[in-house]
Amino acid sequence: ELLESVLVRAPRRNTGPNFLPHHRVLSHLVSNGYRPRPKTVINLLYCNHPYTDTYATQEILSVVHKLVQPENESAPSAAEDYRIDLGTLSAISMASARRNIDLNLLVWDIMDLFGYSPTESMFEDIVMSFAAMKQDNNMYSALVDMERNGFAPSPGLLRYVASKVSFTQKRLEHSSRVLAWRGNQHMRSTPTMNALMLAYGMSGDISSAFLYYEDLPRFGLKPDANTFCFLMEILYSDTKSRFPYQADKPPEFDPQDIEDVVGAAQIILDAMEEAGITKTKLFYHEHIRVLCALGLLDDAKLVLEEAISSGTPLPTGSLVMLTNRFADCGEFDKAFAVAEAAEAAGCGTLPRLI
Repeated sequence: ELLESVLVRAPRRNTGPNFLPHHRVLSHLVSNGYRPRPKTVINLLYCNHPYTDTYATQEILSVVHKLVQPENESAPSAAEDYRIDLGTLSAISMASARRNIDLNLLVWDIMDLFGYSPTESMFEDIVMSFAAMKQDNNMYSALVDMERNGFAPSPGLLRYVASKVSFTQKRLEHSSRVLAWRGNQHMRSTPTMNALMLAYGMSGDISSAFLYYEDLPRFGLKPDANTFCFLMEILYSDTKSRFPYQADKPPEFDPQDIEDVVGAAQIILDAMEEAGITKTKLFYHEHIRVLCALGLLDDAKLVLEEAISSGTPLPTGSLVMLTNRFADCGEFDKAFAVAEAAEAAGCGTLPRLI
């Protein structure tokens, strides 16, 4: 009881090597059979906010997990006594993402004990944790579970997964085998295949990226908006790497190269239209970047006007790139026209960078 009185007075955020290890005191008490008051445990957990000391937080949650678990099947559960709200668990999950996967998994165990349903951000956190720890099988399964729970993985999350998978050729090939194996239906979905497709694009293997897009029907999957957005992004990355842009020395294009890239972009546009998928702001952005990379600025301006007429807001980067490219070519009237379209394009006031 004397030690518990010390824990009750634990000040907020005073955690770390220069302070009393309250979490270890709590763990020692519980491991020796002492059952602290719920208020003491919950207060100590809150004192660790914003939960950047993941190991201290993990020790406290481990104590909660032990206290909530009934000693035997007939014993009552103490879940209501030591209940932690979902918002706190979500904050801990966010703090532990990509840093401490054991804590992240513990959060999910406790969430299950309390009968909570995971939030979208908690799914994102666990996917990023699996990706950072190279647990690709679990990562793809979590993406599929996320979709089954009604949450669509965001382009940013899939781009993070792709960046991790594409880091080494060995990991990329492993992911390819995992998703292609017929016994792994529980890991296959349009988002997981999108991530793999983008990973190949990031590695510079544009042919394999497009092949995985063509393989979607073979796996019984249909493309979505992210599929076509990533295809256009891959096309831009490949074009930019082959024709690097310098303001004082614009690249010289072979007419056949321009025709090939424009043809590939048109194939993506036709497939998107056939699938009945509406263009998103990210798709417009990538399309504008492809045309700018080829020096087809007037065509890029037409795409910008199409986005504005459709009411689709555009990222500021689209206007910045197109404005600067017109200015570099000395076409200042067109540069000003694009800059003045900022508000109509959903970018608010004229960006200072322009």
